[in-house]
Amino acid sequence: MLNALRKQRSVNAHPDERHMGRTVAGALILVLGLVCLTVLVVNLGRDLSIWVLGRRVTAKVVDSWYERVDVADGAEFTARYFVTYEFTTPAGKTIAGTSQLGGMEWSALGVGSPVDIVYFPLYPLHNRLDDTRFILLFAITYVPIVFLTWAGLTLGCYLLRRPQQERVPFFREILEQS
Repeated sequence: MLNALRKQRSVNAHPDERHMGRTVAGALILVLGLVCLTVLVVNLGRDLSIWVLGRRVTAKVVDSWYERVDVADGAEFTARYFVTYEFTTPAGKTIAGTSQLGGMEWSALGVGSPVDIVYFPLYPLHNRLDDTRFILLFAITYVPIVFLTWAGLTLGCYLLRRPQQERVPFFREILEQS
């Protein structure tokens, strides 16, 4: 009964009205895919510039502090830990950077401590603490974003395609003639 109702509704509907929901869904999914693509390109470009072309140097910690993060319900507070460091490029320019790190790393670094950093030689202000030991982990985190981007773009384009005229398969035509 439900199938007959659906068939009757689809027969009476104008072809453009029949596929309006499909077009809207395709457009929304395509937009989400494009947003994922933008996020992917921006973040991967920023990370790849450091991973592939980054230059490692030793910097000196010039400041160290934490910010208190209050937790609801009167529980103990937590903190975010930061260090500011300075390094000198081969061209003699002194660059400062700030990074957030864990409490154990923060407590081990005092003002004046050496710290390994990596920076993009073409733009030294793009720098951070040396995290090369985590590159594989960081690279793996991009896999779901790449998949979602591919799926969104593919599905969005598929749904936006103009559907071919609906045809009854050949074997059904033969069965109906019998």
